[in-house]
Amino acid sequence: MGEAVHIGKAAKLAGVSVDTIRFYQKLGLIKSAGRSAGGYRLFEGEQIRDLTFVRHAQELGFALTEVKELLALQQKPHVCSEVQSMLKCKVEDVREKINSLSRLEAELADALRDCNRELRLKREIKHENCCPLITKLNRISGSNGNKYVSNRRKPDDR
Repeated sequence: MGEAVHIGKAAKLAGVSVDTIRFYQKLGLIKSAGRSAGGYRLFEGEQIRDLTFVRHAQELGFALTEVKELLALQQKPHVCSEVQSMLKCKVEDVREKINSLSRLEAELADALRDCNRELRLKREIKHENCCPLITKLNRISGSNGNKYVSNRRKPDDR
């Protein structure tokens, strides 16, 4: 790509929105664009490659601060060990999320089984106050009801 393109075309080419490009520029993830005689932002091939790089890195789960680090690393020689270290951390994060989601899935499946069991057993009863999930959540919030209430006094409580 030899010629510079306007921000809308750059957004399409990189698969991001115009607002995203402006945000990335504000954060310093991509170089500021040159301007046309009419004041429009112009993007060249390197900037569009960087935009695409940022989008793909985010799709892999990298935070924008990590993406900024990766962009800086690609400018240096012999960075494989640093990138490998970042990848190891990212893989560990993903494994933790998978474990957390698996626990969440099991808990939700148990709640659904409990609900189905209650509905089968209490068909003749009106189902007010018999939902096991709501009962459980009420019981949990009742036992921890004041957990998040501040004990600080208001200025006029002297």
